[in-house]
Amino acid sequence: MKSKFIIFFLAICLSMIACKKENTDVPKEDSYKQYFQANIAGKPINIAGNISTPRNIFHGSWTILGNSDGTNNEMYTVNVQVPKDVLNTKIGSKLQFQIFDIKTGEYLLNSKIAFQKDFSTHIYLVTELGTAGSKTYTTDESKKAFKISILKYQKPKDGSVPFVGGNLNGVLYNTKDLQDSIVIKDAAFEVRF
Repeated sequence: MKSKFIIFFLAICLSMIACKKENTDVPKEDSYKQYFQANIAGKPINIAGNISTPRNIFHGSWTILGNSDGTNNEMYTVNVQVPKDVLNTKIGSKLQFQIFDIKTGEYLLNSKIAFQKDFSTHIYLVTELGTAGSKTYTTDESKKAFKISILKYQKPKDGSVPFVGGNLNGVLYNTKDLQDSIVIKDAAFEVRF
């Protein structure tokens, strides 16, 4: 009886050792760095990071919209949290730009209502979001067009989320007072996630 117990005990120990999986995963370093840099209202902003950077500060999102005729349109949206010291606000401001049917090329924006539509090419900036003092800035038909240049729209070989990069230059106007504006100058970005 004692020998059966020892054999049983050894068999259990051997099976535990044999089944133990050694962790051979090598941590993959995320080499892709995304960034947004600009001069907003005369002050520099420079945000850089990788996939582990908090997405509420800077991120992009890619959407494919299927049409009834079997074709599709790709849309890319970039969101940037502008630090509160850049526009002298109590909380960070939100800058969003979106390109519908995205391709490399130049986009001239001047619609004052496009930012209110889900599937549009637009840019807007909101200060003091969620407060009574909130202001929305966007383009306007009566003013010079805001220019977004998409210089890079590249899909990786694995077919996943594309790399998007380009430049922004122009003026955004307060939707309630065209005398109040914010200049975005020499902006450059590249984003994937």
